[in-house]
Amino acid sequence: MKINMKVYSLEQEGKCLAQLSATLDNSFAIRGLRLMEGKNGLFLNFPSYKGRSGYVDICFPITTELRQQMTSTAVAAYYQALEHHQEQAERLRGQQKAPVQETGPVMEMG
Repeated sequence: MKINMKVYSLEQEGKCLAQLSATLDNSFAIRGLRLMEGKNGLFLNFPSYKGRSGYVDICFPITTELRQQMTSTAVAAYYQALEHHQEQAERLRGQQKAPVQETGPVMEMG
């Protein structure tokens, strides 16, 4: 199964590291996924609602293999987003140290 994960926000709030969305086989989208840090490592938390006896998942993988595949894809997307965020921060720090020169209009590409 082809799984695409997109990180919407990186957060360090409690045990939540990131909020993500997933697209399965370009046919089914899941929003509201959260990458969490647990006692046994990182895990993917699925959208849920609070019921009478606690939280109930709205959607979730049926097989262990799909859960593992989705979790590993989410972890890879998280580390890629984290690396991109750190590179942007370094670039901004470098720009702040460089002398400012007026060269006319600036166009950003891609």
